[in-house]
Amino acid sequence: MITIFLGILLTILVFTFIVFVHEMGHFLTARFTGMKVEEFGIGIPPKAKSLGKDKKGTEYTLNWLPIG
Repeated sequence: MITIFLGILLTILVFTFIVFVHEMGHFLTARFTGMKVEEFGIGIPPKAKSLGKDKKGTEYTLNWLPIG
């Protein structure tokens, strides 16, 4: 039972990491090409917590379903 739970948890963590790296690629490409990025959020909205803003106006957020 514990092995199944750990397997599911590890799968979710790995998937979240892969999605984060993928979305970071979009973010960095937009910045590199001069596009304004209004929000970079971790997870599926709605927004749960704002983590702050940077000098360029990008708001970093943590959303209610942090899986992608």
